[in-house]
Amino acid sequence: MKKMKINPRLGILLMIVLAAAMARLLPHPQNVTPIGAMALFGGAYFTRKWQSIVLPLLALWLSDLVLNNVIYKAYNPTFVWISGYTLWGYATFALMIVLSWTLLKKVKTQNIVLTSVIGSTLFFLITNFGAWYADPFNMYPDGGAGLMASYTLGLPFYLNSLLGDLVWCGILFGGFEYAKRQYPALAVERIGA
Repeated sequence: MKKMKINPRLGILLMIVLAAAMARLLPHPQNVTPIGAMALFGGAYFTRKWQSIVLPLLALWLSDLVLNNVIYKAYNPTFVWISGYTLWGYATFALMIVLSWTLLKKVKTQNIVLTSVIGSTLFFLITNFGAWYADPFNMYPDGGAGLMASYTLGLPFYLNSLLGDLVWCGILFGGFEYAKRQYPALAVERIGA
């Protein structure tokens, strides 16, 4: 009978990503969440590319289920599996993971900071474009003026997201790098595929 190998690294990485996703449920300043950090962390550390996309996206979706159907239940009269606007955020989240494959091949502080700033900026640009484009409440006028209004109104959220991504990157990356020094079995090279 073949023995099943237990991969402690995969288990620890998955627990970190799930814990970060569930941290969104704790009280926090608006948009100061671990979303961007989760994407970058997953892309940098999961050894298989499919894991780096699927596992963080699944954790994000699970936390969204709780947020939409428990915490914000008063705003959602029916059960919400996924909303149309959320797709813009998920697409950007996946893009941030792919970005980390290139910019975080070497996990170093300056690479993490640079990738976090780029990721936060992409998230701001794409999701605010999505808010303007898919605007179900007709908050923004059509055309460039509406798009600029979307970006202008989103600027405070961008600054909070940038802060959150930087802080959470420090927690996630710093915590895992510390753990790797304590438990060398967690330190393996990227395999890809």
